[in-house]
Amino acid sequence: MLDAPPTPPASVAASSALKNAHLKGRKRFAADFADLKAQGLECGGLAVTKVRTGDDEGMMDLIVVERAKGDARVVGCNVTITDTSEYPNHHTILTYTDDDDPPERVTSALSALESGPAVPIAETLERFLIALSGRKPPKPKTTTTKPLAALKGKSFATATSDNSDADEDEDGSDGDDGYDAYFPDDDIPLPTGSGAHAEKARAVTARMQRDFLEIVSSEYRPGLIPFVLPAPGARATFDYAADFALSVSIPTVELVRTIPAQALVAWDRRLLGAPRARHLVLLISGFGSGGGGGNVYPPLAAGGGYVRKGMQLRFQVGVCARYKPARAHAVEAGRTFGLVGRDAEDELREARERAAKAREAALLDWGAEGTLDGEGGEFYDESFDLGKEGDEEGEQEDGDEGRFERFSLSGALENLLDAQLVKLIELRREYGVGWAGAETMYAAVEREQRGAEDVWRAYQKNIQRADKDEAALARLGTLPHDPLRELPKGEDINLPYTAFCYLIRRLTLCTRYCLVCHNKLTAEFEALKPYVCDRPLCTYQYYAHNRGASLEYEIIHNPETVDLLVSLCYSAAAEGVLDEPLPKGMALRVPPPDKARITAAPVAPHHMYNQPAAVPVADVDYQVGLDGLVEFDGLPVEHMRASIAAMIDTLPSVDDMKRHLERKVKPGKSKPRLKEMENGTIVPAAWSILRWCVASCTAYLEELSGEQAIQGVDAAWRQFRFSVGAPDAEAKFQKAQQVAMTSDANAKKYPSLYAFHGSALRNWHSIIRHGLWFRTVTNGRAFGDGVYLAKEAQTSMGHYAAGGRACWRKSKLGPTSCVALAEVVNLPHKFVSSNPHFVVKDTEWIMCRYLLIKGLEAPVADQSSKTKKKGAIPLVKLDPAQTITLMNKALQVPQPGYQIGELVQQRTQELVDEDYDETDAFIFEERKEPAPAEVIDISDDEPMPLPAAAKGKGKGSAPPKGPPKDDWKHNADYMRRTVELLMPPPIDSSPSATMAVQRELKAMLKEQEKALISAGGLKELGWYMPEEFIGDNLFQWIVEMHSFDETLPIAKDLKREKVNSLIFEIRFPPTYPIGPPFFRIITPRFLPFIQGGGGHVTGGGSICMDLLTSDGWLPSYSISAVLMQIKLAISNLDPKPARLASNWNTPYSVGESLVGFKRAAATHGWTVPDGIDKLVR
Repeated sequence: MLDAPPTPPASVAASSALKNAHLKGRKRFAADFADLKAQGLECGGLAVTKVRTGDDEGMMDLIVVERAKGDARVVGCNVTITDTSEYPNHHTILTYTDDDDPPERVTSALSALESGPAVPIAETLERFLIALSGRKPPKPKTTTTKPLAALKGKSFATATSDNSDADEDEDGSDGDDGYDAYFPDDDIPLPTGSGAHAEKARAVTARMQRDFLEIVSSEYRPGLIPFVLPAPGARATFDYAADFALSVSIPTVELVRTIPAQALVAWDRRLLGAPRARHLVLLISGFGSGGGGGNVYPPLAAGGGYVRKGMQLRFQVGVCARYKPARAHAVEAGRTFGLVGRDAEDELREARERAAKAREAALLDWGAEGTLDGEGGEFYDESFDLGKEGDEEGEQEDGDEGRFERFSLSGALENLLDAQLVKLIELRREYGVGWAGAETMYAAVEREQRGAEDVWRAYQKNIQRADKDEAALARLGTLPHDPLRELPKGEDINLPYTAFCYLIRRLTLCTRYCLVCHNKLTAEFEALKPYVCDRPLCTYQYYAHNRGASLEYEIIHNPETVDLLVSLCYSAAAEGVLDEPLPKGMALRVPPPDKARITAAPVAPHHMYNQPAAVPVADVDYQVGLDGLVEFDGLPVEHMRASIAAMIDTLPSVDDMKRHLERKVKPGKSKPRLKEMENGTIVPAAWSILRWCVASCTAYLEELSGEQAIQGVDAAWRQFRFSVGAPDAEAKFQKAQQVAMTSDANAKKYPSLYAFHGSALRNWHSIIRHGLWFRTVTNGRAFGDGVYLAKEAQTSMGHYAAGGRACWRKSKLGPTSCVALAEVVNLPHKFVSSNPHFVVKDTEWIMCRYLLIKGLEAPVADQSSKTKKKGAIPLVKLDPAQTITLMNKALQVPQPGYQIGELVQQRTQELVDEDYDETDAFIFEERKEPAPAEVIDISDDEPMPLPAAAKGKGKGSAPPKGPPKDDWKHNADYMRRTVELLMPPPIDSSPSATMAVQRELKAMLKEQEKALISAGGLKELGWYMPEEFIGDNLFQWIVEMHSFDETLPIAKDLKREKVNSLIFEIRFPPTYPIGPPFFRIITPRFLPFIQGGGGHVTGGGSICMDLLTSDGWLPSYSISAVLMQIKLAISNLDPKPARLASNWNTPYSVGESLVGFKRAAATHGWTVPDGIDKLVR
């Protein structure tokens, strides 16, 4: 790596152009690169430094710095010349940056670089620096160089463009290769054109405006996010032909109108507890899905179904600091490609970590002082720092207001919307039912596999009752507006508005529904956090697919809580009291439990410190599989407990997990995963049990310190905010308080009293999940049935909060005792008993507020926390007759809801009435709405008008040549009918394959664009890739092959049957370009070889050519060149000509294509590519 010295731009670009002008292709690129590396480049106050070669040919890495700020780093990026053999006039450029969340000006400059003309790399980078500096880039007219004397005092771009009378480039085209499209002089809104194209643009925009206005009227914020930005400096418009997403949002703080703030914080702190105000955002994309070509808006017909067969909208739910995410994050939210996992860098990092641990162990053995990261640490490498809170990466993320973040319920809500929303709308429109009725119908249809009409006849009363119950709930003002309730059947549906209202409704009611199957829960106990029903499949998917709270998020942001939950579970399991629900139905395979650790549950009714050990259980023979593991679900309960404890013992500490997850990774690589720890040696079941420990806790726990904690409690006790019960438990508790205040004078003055509840450590795993029940006798019931509470803390702490005999050895907290402080309705005369202890039978009168944990180590005081002045903290006004004490000293309790109230107030103050951006403002502009259109199909079959050619001043300028009049024409309907038969696209990918496929796609489209305006036209090109069928997944292409020699038998057959083209599917493997893609014909069907056919087409429609196998494929092959080879092979008359079969209109299936390809490879002895079965099937 070399730091390039600053050099005037003309000295590199111009001198390299002159010195190396006699060279072409790879030699020219190598010479230009050597000059750039040796001399550097500086322009507009920015400089290119640290230029070095990349991993592949034509790839270079560089860093841009700003001179005026002491060479402050601006961006690090990679620039790739994809085809150096065509350099410097006909190559293409790909770029990406290693930086996380680069500024918009950087991404725009990189995009402009890719779309700019093919020029030498020095000029390319000069344009990049100019764009970054904010200056207007030059307009290249020609690349004809002038004598050296004419270049003095000018940059290369200026010197080569001010001769407007120069001749054309070597390729015969004007030097203005569309660079002005990204930096236009004129403020011309896109899309351009007239006629039907412009009419569709106005119709779509007017319809979208109408929907946006309706959304705004309901206090939500709509947004349009085009995936293709207009040129910098140009007026923002809506280019309906390009991909886009729609958003609807609401500030999360406004959700407290219908959802308790405490519940929102418990579900996910990002909803209210983030450092700044957030918006709940629904993203809708996929308006061009379904293979019909182009986008469609509105996507739903008046009856509720999709207007295009095969269409499938995508819904993403998340939070954002702004009312809509930035374009880059909206695109990323819908990304379906995989990322790189472990590579050589990860192996090196792991090796260094192991060496560091070994050295640390040695230092401890020697009694040495100091840490590994100290001065002179031999194994310490700053680049492999495992991450710290508040590091640079995290700060960058916090500063990106356009970031779209998923939260704990995103996955479940997205799955619900994707799978059911449109079907529910159809049921509502057809049968006139509400949301609850439609959900009841849909559940019955899926459960019984019957038609909707049959279900309606069988369950009409139940469906109507569900709607009636929800109508009563809606009258309380807890549900959002229903846009479909009064919408006439013939009226169009405002899908964004309808979808968002349904999202708010389900978020409000989320604890009443299963997070997996989305059916209503029938459990007796309603949890504070959403959970799953008791169906085994739902349990499995909830934990196996991480449908609940994100374990990784909890480990990073709430490590103390995770540590506590795991420790309590371990204690319950090791001491034989862990009971249902157990982690069953999760397909766990565990090592056979150590029989020495298996004990039965204690039989003594009193849990004292001196209690004898649990009783051993009978021996059981395990059915051990070939993997040395047994089925967890087949074990007796006592053995399940022992297995859970053993699995937890194999886990690393929570702090180690946190450091692993916070490790920085480069863009394009997958984030660290827990199962990668310890080199993947931990049994997968252990990670599943960890996920179960955290996700099965439906209570809310958050460690407190400073002003939030109870005053007067010994510092040895850690304090957690503790809430358990249904989201409406707080409302029921307050209602009980109000009733008490109306019936009792003392309760009117002091509505609540506080008291402690202690229990053995092993019992708290259950208490945290179910609350203070009294179904099981744990400490006797001398004073009657109910929940026992004490006014003196020492009573609970010293006697009832028995310590545990088993403790998770890797716990940082090391809990030994647990006590809860509960708020109780102040009606002691109605308790079962009030002396010497409170015994409360009505559990709705009890609200747990705090959980106190005594551990092996005292918590470290938070010196950074800001404490309020004495008297400023709102304290609970306690009944003098019912004070709570610790060692006979009065305790003071902060108001339990004051922090939440302050948080809501703070988020409300942070709200900014943000103006709509230019794109949304364009939608809201006044315009006349055209005649009502039923559905606006934006496929736009007619070609968009090409921009007018630039007029040259000299004699050398000439109008571009157009295609021939008899040029081949694309038939969109023919393609659409064929594409509907396609298999889903491949699911595997890799960053290297993604880059290669993108490079090929860009080259294909560029070659096709040139053919459209060339004299030979598409007919000479021989193939066509319809852009409207380029889907979200780049690893599946649809290409037409056409214009065969008219004298060939196959051409005559195609003409006779009026077949416009051969339609190919191309599927790319994750190993591309190392591994070959798979080519197959979808239609028409060819005459098989055994029946006299030829053309190197197998009986299944695949291509019989060695270059498509592992033996003949080379990474340097381009797809366009391969298509030409296939066309030549099909045109080959030897040994037999290709002909159409009698059933030519029967498409090939993907299965027979694969069989035919394998058969042909076996016949010729070729090697079939690895993974082809997964790629094709």
